[in-house]
Amino acid sequence: MTRIRSITVICIFCLLGFSGLLRSQSASELYEQGLLKENGEGDLNGAMAVFRQIVQDQAADPSVCAKAQLHIGMCYEKLGLHDARAAYQKVIDGYPQQHQEVALARERMARLVAALKEDTSKPTFRKIHFPNKITWDAQLSPDGKSIALVNNGQLWIVPTSSKLGPGYPGTPRQLDTQGVKIDWPGLTWSADGRWIAFNGEEVEKGYQRIYIVSADGGKPRQVHENNRDARVVNYRMSLSPHGQALAFASVDANELHIYSLSVDGGSPKKLIDAPAREPVFSPDGKMIAYVEDKDLGRAGGGLWVVPADGGAPARVAVAGNASSPVWSPDGRMLAFVDYAAGNQIHILRLKQDGTSADEKVAIDCPEGISEVTRLAGWTPDNEIGAVCEAPTEFALYTQPVKGGKATFVTHGAYPMQPRWSPDGKRIFHVNKADKAGGDWQDLAIAYAPAEGGEVTTVPLKSETKIRLWAYGTGNRVSPDGNTIVFAGQKPQEGPHRMHIWTLPVGGGAPRQLSHAPAPFSDWYPSWSPDGQSIVFMRATSPENWAGVGGGNIYIVRADGGEPRQITSESDRVFDAAPVLWSPDGKLLAYFSRDKDDAADGTLKVIPAGGGEPRVVAKVQRIYANKEMAWSPDGKRIAYNAFRPDNKIKIVSLDDGSIEEIEPDLKDVKEIYHLDWSPDGKTLVFAGYTGGGPEFWTVGNFLPLVRTVK
Repeated sequence: MTRIRSITVICIFCLLGFSGLLRSQSASELYEQGLLKENGEGDLNGAMAVFRQIVQDQAADPSVCAKAQLHIGMCYEKLGLHDARAAYQKVIDGYPQQHQEVALARERMARLVAALKEDTSKPTFRKIHFPNKITWDAQLSPDGKSIALVNNGQLWIVPTSSKLGPGYPGTPRQLDTQGVKIDWPGLTWSADGRWIAFNGEEVEKGYQRIYIVSADGGKPRQVHENNRDARVVNYRMSLSPHGQALAFASVDANELHIYSLSVDGGSPKKLIDAPAREPVFSPDGKMIAYVEDKDLGRAGGGLWVVPADGGAPARVAVAGNASSPVWSPDGRMLAFVDYAAGNQIHILRLKQDGTSADEKVAIDCPEGISEVTRLAGWTPDNEIGAVCEAPTEFALYTQPVKGGKATFVTHGAYPMQPRWSPDGKRIFHVNKADKAGGDWQDLAIAYAPAEGGEVTTVPLKSETKIRLWAYGTGNRVSPDGNTIVFAGQKPQEGPHRMHIWTLPVGGGAPRQLSHAPAPFSDWYPSWSPDGQSIVFMRATSPENWAGVGGGNIYIVRADGGEPRQITSESDRVFDAAPVLWSPDGKLLAYFSRDKDDAADGTLKVIPAGGGEPRVVAKVQRIYANKEMAWSPDGKRIAYNAFRPDNKIKIVSLDDGSIEEIEPDLKDVKEIYHLDWSPDGKTLVFAGYTGGGPEFWTVGNFLPLVRTVK
């Protein structure tokens, strides 16, 4: 028995030694697997899981553990996370005998500390790199782990991170809504993450059904049928923390007001009498934040809070046009954007009674963000989601009529509404005013050589600043090349009061030619071929381009006088597009929308002396920024087609046939505003790259809020 016991003990020791050897070999193999995931597959989170398994194995070789811990820090660093510094410190503290790994950890940590020294107090911005298109109303889930968005009438849930890291979303999951189609504005989660409210398809003009559906999918429940008018901000709503009540905005007596309603049914309860929109429940459901509304979503004011069960509202922030408020998870802070205050995110602290504790903090967005259009949630990790507009680059291009490659004329700034000079040597347009521009307000009339080159502002000398718009200015040069006619606004007269002016081509004092009586505005002036008269559009509601028949065509002598009306309401003139004289002076061309509820319409010509119009061609998508241009021989008219076509179309006046030109342009999102060269060989047009919605998160902003006095 003694011999048997001795053999048994020896075997046990051998097995223990062999198992230790196995564990050591297994750690090395795991380390190689981790390196493969980190560097070969790019699966940083998966790599860290393997490296942690090695570090947690107490029997593993310390040299392998030190390498694994070092690579945990390197993975964190690649992900852009502050955890990297702590991971490197564990190498230094835990494996002092592994000199090479400790030295590398010290070096990498010192570099991180140096890089962060200047930025530890600054907010951090991180872009979520979606491979697919997103809408302007994507929404973070309350836990910050997913984003809900709508595409082609379907609801999708997308993880905010993947194996590539937190800046790269995971695999999208379509939420089953059992055939109910979804409109993209107004999407919202309940604070517990269990419910999502959305707007369905339009029932009739301005009216939509509001639904609530489980975040796991299923049959949506209709909650209410609502009138929102047209603006996207009017569609935004909020669910109470557990999804039992809905707060929304609705049109009442031509004003927008906020209401609350049980999702189980009943009558909506108006919360305040003042015009308001964008209600948002606090995390405990006791308060609702909202913003002032003006003119059915076209403008706004400050940020307010009101008890969810009704009561006296309190203004917590003064703003020019506040929008998209979001609560912090603890309900002690509010964030919002102010469309009147530039590219910033505003945050303020609240007292226990819901009133403001101090002045709001403004966070400036980095250069990679053109504008914050909506805040999209506040996570438990104190990151704020934001739907932002990507920077846009504008340019003017020329394009041969017979086909060929497009060429830059200008690039950068804000070139719009290009017009050839009569001699074909310069291209006049609207652009940002430079220091030598004189009394222009922001935008000015400028010109560049037709072959491309430096932009020069036409200097203005005026008793008051004159404001131009990015559309409707006209800015056309007289046939003799001496005078520019344009539509401009006196700022003291308020928005949308435009008049017709003339200005010497070399600059100087403007002369007011028309005096549009309120509530009219005069737009899109153009010279007659003999330079004796000017045709223009007089419109009643320039702030709302969705209207039909809201404008009429007028002619006034170039030396002044009373304008003469050419069209009537029956001509259905679309008031947000040009009216142009034919080269022989006999006809006027204009766009017409033939139905109140459709964007499609026709291109028409009418005798310059008045009479019956003639339809030249059917035209799709007639909106502001759609322009036309006559060929110099008067036989054809060109106009720009909007997306998805992104083409220039040329219509024959003889038979109505249409020729299409698709410029060979990389990444140009839209073609708009155009003119035909005097020799008939070249078209000039405006276009832009960039733009569109992107999703960003902003973090590390709490130090700013906590230190505010």
